[in-house]
Amino acid sequence: MGIGDRAYMRVSSPPASALTATAWTLLILLGFGLAGLIDWSTRSKGFSVTEPLGLSNQAPQAWQWLTYALIHGGVWHFLMNAFALWWLGGIVEQAYGRKVYWQTLAAGILVGALTWWLTGTGGARDNTDLVGISAGIYALMVVALMDRLESTITLLIIVFPVTIKARWLLLLSLLIAAIGWIFLELPARHSNWTHWKAAWPMNGAEAIAHSAHLGGLLAGWILWRYLGRIIPEAGGAYVVASQPISAETPQSVTARPAEALTPTQAKAELNDLLDKISAKGFGSLTASEKRKLEELSARLR
Repeated sequence: MGIGDRAYMRVSSPPASALTATAWTLLILLGFGLAGLIDWSTRSKGFSVTEPLGLSNQAPQAWQWLTYALIHGGVWHFLMNAFALWWLGGIVEQAYGRKVYWQTLAAGILVGALTWWLTGTGGARDNTDLVGISAGIYALMVVALMDRLESTITLLIIVFPVTIKARWLLLLSLLIAAIGWIFLELPARHSNWTHWKAAWPMNGAEAIAHSAHLGGLLAGWILWRYLGRIIPEAGGAYVVASQPISAETPQSVTARPAEALTPTQAKAELNDLLDKISAKGFGSLTASEKRKLEELSARLR
């Protein structure tokens, strides 16, 4: 089948693409954010749409281990998380697909919640709730940036642009979360400790769940290691030695560089890649397949 024979090459205009998983997540968060604004504005007593969703520090319900990520503690909390999700979620979804995006986000949310709950073990179970999707975002950050450690990122700190390598952004995020957990959150949740106190007091509105951030980073690292096993292009977490090529098992055509292929072989490989794009979308290609697509396109021009 040639390129012109494919259905998507014959239509006059491409069909409208479906919303990405990242976009769906943002829309859901926006919906619950609006519900939270209604709750705050009406100040209705005895009923709240969002209050039962936060992960309770006293007696958590089964659904709260996930639903706490749907609500936020304020407008700025929501906006910062929404921007980070849009940026990092888009990278993960484009590089590894929708399934990996959902796996990473869910793992970060669950491990972050579990880490936060365990951090309070032995301390006072006061009437506080965990809210926000930041644990899932920290997991997405690890998966998104571990294969781009030397890439530069420009962040807007207040009004000043700061350019930093992805490697240092990850290390800085880990350092801030660890310091916040050790010197602020952990001693604050164990007020009965006499040998270790919070470095400075924080009220409820200022409290940050650094433990949940650490849990998200851990979940992201585990997912990245897992991806290294099932998707070799997802990183160098696992290096699998290739089997030597014997005379009886010649090297496959797909493993050869584009310049080593005959025109017929190059066209066949290009057709296979285009068929995959037609069936599953461009995001389904691995990093090596994307590079091969560019090489074959240039070869056959």
